[in-house]
Amino acid sequence: MHANFAIRYGRQLVRYNITSSVMTDVRVVAIVLLSVATARAQPASLAGWDDGFFIQTADGTSRLTIGGYTQFDGRFFVADSADPHVDQFGFRAIRPELKGTVLGHFDFRVLPDFAQGKTTIQDAYVEAHYGGLVRVRVGKFKVPFGLERLQRDVYTTFVERGLPSLLAPNRDVGIAVFGELAHGVVEYALGVFDSVADNASADGDTSDDKLGVARVFARPFARGPRLLQHLGVGVAGTYGWEHGTPASPLAPTYVTQAQTTFFSYVDTVVSTGLHWRASAQAYYFGGPLGVLAEYVHASQHVGLAGSTEDASIDAWQGVVQWVITGEDATYQSVAPARPFDPRTHDIGAVDVAARYGELAFADGTIFAGGYADPTRSARRARSLGACVDWFPNKELRVAFDIEHTWYWLGAATGDRPPETSLIARVQTVF
Repeated sequence: MHANFAIRYGRQLVRYNITSSVMTDVRVVAIVLLSVATARAQPASLAGWDDGFFIQTADGTSRLTIGGYTQFDGRFFVADSADPHVDQFGFRAIRPELKGTVLGHFDFRVLPDFAQGKTTIQDAYVEAHYGGLVRVRVGKFKVPFGLERLQRDVYTTFVERGLPSLLAPNRDVGIAVFGELAHGVVEYALGVFDSVADNASADGDTSDDKLGVARVFARPFARGPRLLQHLGVGVAGTYGWEHGTPASPLAPTYVTQAQTTFFSYVDTVVSTGLHWRASAQAYYFGGPLGVLAEYVHASQHVGLAGSTEDASIDAWQGVVQWVITGEDATYQSVAPARPFDPRTHDIGAVDVAARYGELAFADGTIFAGGYADPTRSARRARSLGACVDWFPNKELRVAFDIEHTWYWLGAATGDRPPETSLIARVQTVF
């Protein structure tokens, strides 16, 4: 007498044909156990390191990555402005990161920050996607507006973003639709958010007002000649209404690279209506050369003691970067071709960069109307900076930035004294 049977374990199907005379033989048990053990030996999940520690299922549809980064700064003032300054060391960012994909179509990211003696949630969102044409994201994340603002903090050429980013919203709570058209030649984003002040982030809202956002960015030669593949141009805009409160005025302050405030409204000013922004932006990366340019115009209604005024502000900057060790400059920073190793005389990657930018109020109405104090707040700021970055490997960066900022108005007797600051940063990505 013969008996046929099969055992399925996971994706394996093991068939057996044995006689009844050995049905009770211990060898049958051994065969079955060996089959199960063999099936178990096939990995149900994978783990390793790929820009962070990851665990994923064997089919790759679900993945969890644990990573993060730290930024430790030394800030020094070569020439002090009107405000007292303190040279100091400190963490600019301590951000562990948890991100992943579930069932192949749902991404998530949680990015807290523990620097500067407080705990904040930078990002917390879920994103659904089926192909690259449409991606829907909900939660707290970067508002898709500013070109430099949308760069990850670990990718920016200078350790601090330039003057146009001061007019751009940072992170907000909302919903956005992203996507790519024409095989990545065109990127688009549309979103609705609670609304935040310029250069600010928020976790909630103080009114029913909302902010609409739209951005289109194109790389017209993305599938063309290699020399032009990383030429990109775009436009973006925000449009919405804001009504601040004394506790949350939604009235911005503007700061230098060294985080010194050079403009602020008087304490009782609040946002009282329409707030819109427009931006023109572009970059070019070809071999070791990188160029980034951005212009932002912002218009905001502000109120003071029952009166209102329209604050109109313009900001722009240009950044030029050169990787002197020959690696490619990219929007995602620099990856050294040969990591630092004294035994082989490899130094990693080194780049140098320069930038110039301006931020200015279009007219003096908010100063004449008492919304801002011209003896404390500057009507215009201009900055010139230079930096040197060393990348021993892709996880470590050492940066040295120097920037000179000078002003129009902002002091009791004319122009605010200029400021020159030096920032040294050690950045680790894990």
